[in-house]
Amino acid sequence: MRYDSIIYDFDGTLSDTYPCFTEAVLETCRHFGVECSYRRAYDLLKISVGTAIQTIGFGDVPYAEVNRVFHEYHNILAVTDQKPFPDAEPLLREVVARGGRNIIYSHSGIIVPQLVAIWGWKDLFAGILDGRTKLPRKPAPDGINLICEKYGLDKEKTLMVGDRDIDIDAGRNAGVDGCLFDPEHYYDSATADYRVYSLSDILPIVS
Repeated sequence: MRYDSIIYDFDGTLSDTYPCFTEAVLETCRHFGVECSYRRAYDLLKISVGTAIQTIGFGDVPYAEVNRVFHEYHNILAVTDQKPFPDAEPLLREVVARGGRNIIYSHSGIIVPQLVAIWGWKDLFAGILDGRTKLPRKPAPDGINLICEKYGLDKEKTLMVGDRDIDIDAGRNAGVDGCLFDPEHYYDSATADYRVYSLSDILPIVS
């Protein structure tokens, strides 16, 4: 295989998270009596949760409190409403079948391993690094460097796959190639080693 270790972002990459994220933001807005449209919330979330919270604006309510409420709503909605992209599991299984390793690197917390277990994916991953580690956020390379060290990955044979420019930049900063999964063309101007619009297009890249 050209790449025998694949590091994936989770939200928006393996998991079709943003509809669920958006509903959680709208519930948070209703909680605090703030108005926001679905489209605006979705577009802001494609940058980051922090950007959405800060841009929508919640008056005198501290950011930490808004963020806490958002994650409470998301954790409730995720278990019942959040789904993986349909072509994620075939990709993951084929990488394993070919002797490769799948690893998740996400800023989200315990909900990531919970959903992996619910979806029956536990045997498809060599490891999961989630937001509970409190590492500097992407595009800082710390998380990818930690994964490469912990699992003994050869950076020349490791690919970072993500749906945002910060995922690709984190890979570049760590010295690994990046593949941008951008089915909705949010990051047409981003520079990446590879660009795909379907997860099924990744397998020919790693082969």
